[in-house]
Amino acid sequence: MKRILILTVTAGNGHNACAKAMKEKLESEYGQVEVKIIDLLKTYSSAIKIWVADKGYSIAIGKFRHLYNMFYEYYLSRKPSQRYRCAAQGVAMSLVEGLYREINEFKPDVIYSTHFYGGIAISNLRLVYDIPCKVIVANLDYVNSPFWEASIGIDYFIIPNDDFIKPSLKIGYKESQLKSFGLPVNEKFYKEIDKSTARQELGLDKDIFTIMIMYGGGRWGGGFNIFKDVLSCFKDRKVQIIMINGHNEKDYERIGKMKFKPNIKVLNVGFTNQVDLYMSASDIIINKLGGTSATEMINKRLPAIVTPVVSGQEKHNLKYLMKKGAVKTFKDKKELKKVIFDLMDNPKHYQEMVENIEKLRVNGIDRLAKFIMDQPTAMYDQEKIDKIDYNQVTKNVIKAKRKAHRSEQINYKKELKHEKYCNCG
Repeated sequence: MKRILILTVTAGNGHNACAKAMKEKLESEYGQVEVKIIDLLKTYSSAIKIWVADKGYSIAIGKFRHLYNMFYEYYLSRKPSQRYRCAAQGVAMSLVEGLYREINEFKPDVIYSTHFYGGIAISNLRLVYDIPCKVIVANLDYVNSPFWEASIGIDYFIIPNDDFIKPSLKIGYKESQLKSFGLPVNEKFYKEIDKSTARQELGLDKDIFTIMIMYGGGRWGGGFNIFKDVLSCFKDRKVQIIMINGHNEKDYERIGKMKFKPNIKVLNVGFTNQVDLYMSASDIIINKLGGTSATEMINKRLPAIVTPVVSGQEKHNLKYLMKKGAVKTFKDKKELKKVIFDLMDNPKHYQEMVENIEKLRVNGIDRLAKFIMDQPTAMYDQEKIDKIDYNQVTKNVIKAKRKAHRSEQINYKKELKHEKYCNCG
């Protein structure tokens, strides 16, 4: 029986959703497999680090977006040679003892991490200890966010496509580590649901233009304002609006009390596990742009209008996908109306966007699942495991990390000197 250990982190819902989707995929399609999911911070770290990664992150991008973006760009511009002293190392070091113990007890054949914390922790452990199984980490954005440079000690790095090979090589990965499989989101978003069938199931008119608005629950805010802006675009024209409120009960109740013109039909939705069905029924979606939600929209061939207030990785996701012609954005309510009506009234423009999206569409989770199952059985030496003093693991890794950092700095200075010498004319 093949054993798979999946590592995730609760920082938003994307990482957990991808971890759960992979577990379901492996268990449903492959016979002899045992899959275990570990939330790294909730299992091995402190309460404050859990809060910072989840609630603190949400507050930062919601209330202190400009400050968050400033730090994001600063860390993005730092030299990869600082990998052993990057800000994420503090959290990663709190995980090494518990994670190493888990690995030796569960004895996985493959470790798959949906977050760079898993990759960093294992990269650090491998400076000292043998981890015989294959370690695979997936990037869930359309940018190599800060701190991926600290995760180079894994076996395979899953990237969205070949556009990310050069950026990944630049931060220290080898070409043999890179696999352009696409983002491994839930496979249900890749499966076809006929638009007419979806609309019939949801009680929508099959011939009226349908706009979906989704803001990822109560974390982000702003969804209600976008909803009102969209409503104001339609004086007389018919439109159907699907408003996904998620866990935002306040907005759900406010919309539920509203009265709408006869030309506007609204589906007011709270939390739902049928986002794929609502996407299938829609012509366009207005949303933020996390990597997983962007990929879900792409796999549904759904043109997206992305809100201009984005943070960190979302900003880079937007930049990349706009370059590919897969999304549009807007500056204000007037421009939002213009973009919506352009997609409504110009079938050629709409179809061009769909064709651009199609070029990015890939069943990433299927590719990755097959790759995971093709990995060899890991061989663990129980005698060596029995001799491990877990109380010394963190201390030994810290010492090895300091040594690795000194070596990295020496090599970096040599490279600079060589580069200067070669460019002397």
